[in-house]
Amino acid sequence: MAWACAVLVLAITSLSAFIRLSRAGIGCEPWPQCHEQRTGMTVEQIAPLDTDAVHAARIAHRIAASVALLLIIAMLVKAWATSPTLSRQGREVGALLGVALFLAVLGRLGADSRSVWVAVGNLAGGLVMFALSCRLVAVCSPAAAHRLGDTRVRAHAAVALALVLLQVVLGGVVSASNAGSRCDAGWLCDAHWTSAALAVAVLVPLAVLAWRAGARAGIVVALLVLLQAAIGVAMMSSALALPLAMAHNLVAALLLAGVAVLLAA
Repeated sequence: MAWACAVLVLAITSLSAFIRLSRAGIGCEPWPQCHEQRTGMTVEQIAPLDTDAVHAARIAHRIAASVALLLIIAMLVKAWATSPTLSRQGREVGALLGVALFLAVLGRLGADSRSVWVAVGNLAGGLVMFALSCRLVAVCSPAAAHRLGDTRVRAHAAVALALVLLQVVLGGVVSASNAGSRCDAGWLCDAHWTSAALAVAVLVPLAVLAWRAGARAGIVVALLVLLQAAIGVAMMSSALALPLAMAHNLVAALLLAGVAVLLAA
């Protein structure tokens, strides 16, 4: 069930990103005029511009979110029945349910809002939920009985997790405020790039330490850092394309999950 939950949550975050980015006009034509035109538009004004793909994504998002919530509740009931005091798996599922309920409330209250912080809350909440799902997979695996127990890896992972989360929030603010297409000045863009540099500076040593300690997730984190950097360069060197923006979101989710798994190692 943990694997099914992780796959569902990744699908939910990807669908949410597709809807959000499509409605923001990422990759629209003629670029960037159409993107700028949508900046001051309300949800009611943007809704008629939704394509069939966006409508289908919204339906799929609702279905996947409902199934994921039922699955999380089922896992929590199972964990409670197995151990009333809640085992480590039970605590992970409890945290997962808490984030899921937060996103459900945020979605209900902010359904008609274009607030930057509603968008950031949805983005960060979705990625955190995926990271928790992957931690649950790791905790439920047979290898969980043989934890690394390396305090250096966990210390680096804790710092890296905080920096990656900060990068996600700043990236979400830049994207939601439509600053991405003109991110050549200003404190927000400077903070975004500074946090990215700091995250890389911590993630690379973390990957090396984890690899030396025998954690395969270290190699995965290193490859994801390289891939994210390549996507970032591609996004800067050309007009913002929807597939690139989607890939950027997907790799961010995988990177956050990889670091979260190392924190539990």
